[in-house]
Amino acid sequence: MDNLTVTPPPATADSHPLFTYIDSKDYDLIINENNVPRVFNRGGIFICLAGEGYVTINEHKYPLSARTMCVAFPGTIIQEFKRGEGFESYTLRIDTGFLRELNFPSAPEVHMLMRENPCMVLSEEQLESILQVCRMMHERDERKDHPYHEQINEQMLKLLCYELAGVYARDIPVMHEPCSRQDVIFRKFLSLLATDITISREVQYYADKLCITPKYLTIVTRQMSDRSAATWITHSVILNAKALLATTQLTVQQVSNKLNFPNPSFFGQYFLRHTGMTPKEFRRSKM
Repeated sequence: MDNLTVTPPPATADSHPLFTYIDSKDYDLIINENNVPRVFNRGGIFICLAGEGYVTINEHKYPLSARTMCVAFPGTIIQEFKRGEGFESYTLRIDTGFLRELNFPSAPEVHMLMRENPCMVLSEEQLESILQVCRMMHERDERKDHPYHEQINEQMLKLLCYELAGVYARDIPVMHEPCSRQDVIFRKFLSLLATDITISREVQYYADKLCITPKYLTIVTRQMSDRSAATWITHSVILNAKALLATTQLTVQQVSNKLNFPNPSFFGQYFLRHTGMTPKEFRRSKM
């Protein structure tokens, strides 16, 4: 798969490139350690090239095998991502807004189908066509001095979006696996952690959202993960705090406010209790 190893120049902190290749070694920057849920703020495509695994997207679990493609949109929640031995993949972060601009009669229906069914098994021909377009995108993107660099990138991304839409217009998506009631509750809880962790750190809040008791929520989380609901909440808070401290220029007070702590002092004590470091010490350790 050496012909797929392409590394475009990194984007600056303030730029939002139309597409960015993501190396598999950087997946942990996208999907948190220990599979704590992550809400994507940008879209993208992920293609399994070899091996097997599974991914949980928006509370539904999908098997991954060679030629399985997954499409993510802004707001997509990735809860779990497991890779087996020999797993190889290709990932491209893209501006999925272009999918809404495709000009053919059934475009809205195809766009909705992609959102509701994020995974698809490609044929060999479809796989090669999509990867060929991706390679062309990277090659054209290298020509930074071209007077119409941005316009060419836009047209190349539209070409890719038409390829993706063509797959969905012709084929049947991968169906998600059936879940037990406990599994559904657990996945909904993880989804809430991804979206509401800055609102509340109380088990009661999440139990109320799920229309169950805090005791039953904890029973379910222990059955499904050997962790209590409170432990999951704390873990999610700490990982979000670490991400903000390590990857943004926000002050400790701004991080405290963003995570809905009453004041920076309380946040600092909470962080120290669960990590053994103050927020400033953690930030310095990542410099």
